Amino acid sequence: MKKKIIFIPFFLLMLTAIFSFVSLKNPDKGKQDQVELIFTRQMGFNDLVKAKLDMAEEGITLKYKLLKFDDEGRLSGIAFQVNCNDGFSGSASNLFLSYEDGFGFIRDYRPGSESPFLMGKLMEE
Repeated sequence: MKKKIIFIPFFLLMLTAIFSFVSLKNPDKGKQDQVELIFTRQMGFNDLVKAKLDMAEEGITLKYKLLKFDDEGRLSGIAFQVNCNDGFSGSASNLFLSYEDGFGFIRDYRPGSESPFLMGKLMEE
């Protein structure tokens, strides 16, 4: 019976590895024409975790270097690095987010895009 218990976890581990490899072979999985992430004062820790996971689904590596929260648990400052894993990467920080700030990054994958990668304070058009 012990052999079956050992075999089942090993089998599941191998199955997971195979599906991960298949996912890696499809680089356009989940790709959108444009990916935008704007950090706001309304965000909490869970929102930042979800944002990081969402970016990973798009093939973008997001690392938080500094997170500051106010007494209510809302984001008040951030420093982050982003790597789109296609030649576009950078880092930015804003230690005093205001409620009006548009701060984050945009990766535009459309061919011939005028601004394929923007980060930092983002102005509304």
